[in-house]
Amino acid sequence: MVAKRVPDQKENVFRIYGMRRSGNHAIIDWLFRNAPDGSGLFLNNCRPGRDPLQTTRAPQLYVNGVAEPFDPGRHSTDVSFVEVSYEDAVPPAKLDPLLDTPETCIAIQRSVENWAASLLRKIQKNPDYTLVDRMRVMMKSLSLYRDMRMRAAAADIAVIQYDDWVGDEAYRLAMLKELALPGRDLSLGETQPFGGGSSFGSDGDRTTRAAQMAEDWEYQLIMSVAVRDGLVDIVQ
Repeated sequence: MVAKRVPDQKENVFRIYGMRRSGNHAIIDWLFRNAPDGSGLFLNNCRPGRDPLQTTRAPQLYVNGVAEPFDPGRHSTDVSFVEVSYEDAVPPAKLDPLLDTPETCIAIQRSVENWAASLLRKIQKNPDYTLVDRMRVMMKSLSLYRDMRMRAAAADIAVIQYDDWVGDEAYRLAMLKELALPGRDLSLGETQPFGGGSSFGSDGDRTTRAAQMAEDWEYQLIMSVAVRDGLVDIVQ
């Protein structure tokens, strides 16, 4: 569980959980842009319960707020700011430290309406997916979404609401203060390339994806299930 090759002394270690299409990488990039010295190590999409250095995919090194691919043979891991991310994974009931140092666990959340719209639009673009395939992915994801919401209500997890983060600069500043980070950059930043970028390209406001998908009958079906299962009530 412990990444022994990372030095013990870290000023900031963030373990970040979020469902796919929840704005994870936008927020992760924003946190790096507000790192105390603008630099740090990003261990992307790690496997739960495993050494993050061994299981990370496409890790990045941030230098003065700018990211570049991380090469363990060329770059040092002796940094004071680390973000370790997990996608579509629920934080464990007991948060044992990953890097032999105190850390903050963050859950990134997005309204079920906008999250489901973004995920559905993304998988609709896959020509190999049939309707049955899409419904299988969406129903499994809705179940995990519920588990994430329930776990994120615990006191040991800090929550960043993506819809509020996108729409309110004051919210972004308040979250940085809560995480004890400097508020030097309150912008939304550039769209990150992970996962193919935005499901909608540059089309429209990121907080209105539900409205953009409102007439899609597959989306209507998914939201009907979400309402009947109480997921919309959880968000509201």
